[in-house]
Amino acid sequence: MKEHFFTAVRIAVFIFIFAVIMHVMNFFLVQSNWASIDRWEQYSKKDRIDTLFVGSSVGWVVLPQTIEGINNCTCVNMSTPNQFYKTSLEAVRFIAPRQPLDTVVLMTGFEALESAEDYGAASAFINAQYETAPMLTRARAILARRLERYTDPDFLPTKDSINTWFDWVESYTYTIPEIYKNVAYRMGRKDPGYQLDFNESIDRIEPEEDGSILEEDIRKVRDMDLSCIDIDERSLARLDEMASYLEANGIRFVVIVPPHRLDVQEGYGKEYDVIDSYLEDFVKKRGGEYYNTDTDPSLREQLPDSMFMDREHIVDEGNRIVSTQIAILLGGK
Repeated sequence: MKEHFFTAVRIAVFIFIFAVIMHVMNFFLVQSNWASIDRWEQYSKKDRIDTLFVGSSVGWVVLPQTIEGINNCTCVNMSTPNQFYKTSLEAVRFIAPRQPLDTVVLMTGFEALESAEDYGAASAFINAQYETAPMLTRARAILARRLERYTDPDFLPTKDSINTWFDWVESYTYTIPEIYKNVAYRMGRKDPGYQLDFNESIDRIEPEEDGSILEEDIRKVRDMDLSCIDIDERSLARLDEMASYLEANGIRFVVIVPPHRLDVQEGYGKEYDVIDSYLEDFVKKRGGEYYNTDTDPSLREQLPDSMFMDREHIVDEGNRIVSTQIAILLGGK
């Protein structure tokens, strides 16, 4: 009996020490969720939102104050790094029952068609959503998110199926400057400064499943035989889900491809127009609107490559130019 007791104590001590070590490593090595936290903070400051922007970091080109000033609306930009369609859909389904949304705008580049989900980026976004939630609510949400991943058959054979339980492995940074930045950020956030409402206030309809159009579009992708891009069928399914959800709830759905540096379009070669036409057809068949500002010659004249910090991110002045154009597109409905 005594031997079993000491064995249980040793196991408990081991688990406790292991948990402490994991917590310390997470504190120092896990990349700060500053981008995701900033988005949820901006969302929490708005009492009412009628226009929601989602998407990856290409959506950072959107300046809500510019859109609001031109279109007399209230909007929030929830775009975050590597936020692919699955996470964007989750953001829509979280916000739609809590806000009188009139329009949802998905900011996307063609590269988003290749990825079903970035697990690390998705975790950062969801965890930030529950940053100020009660501990039990936060723990349940994060656990549910991690378990949900195992419903994806492509996830099981990957190293992420193990790493997902160890944050410091999945979203790590080992450089001294980044570690310092992580610690400084976390030590400086004494008061998170925002509180989300987790109670639904608007009834939303879950659409009936109908995969006939989706299957047709998947066949088209296979027939196109693209060499410059590998479109993931799961990405198409997520995009289809988003369009169906918004249509069922009478919410306007707009897909916008923001400008990229010239060499990005050139890299796709002749296939650029094929992908562009396919994506436009995909969105419009589902009742959405599609605008590729990357092919707008008047906008291109105002955005020389010198205005791009990299292949897809623009300096502040360029963001104001693009946001103004987006406001005009949205206002012309």
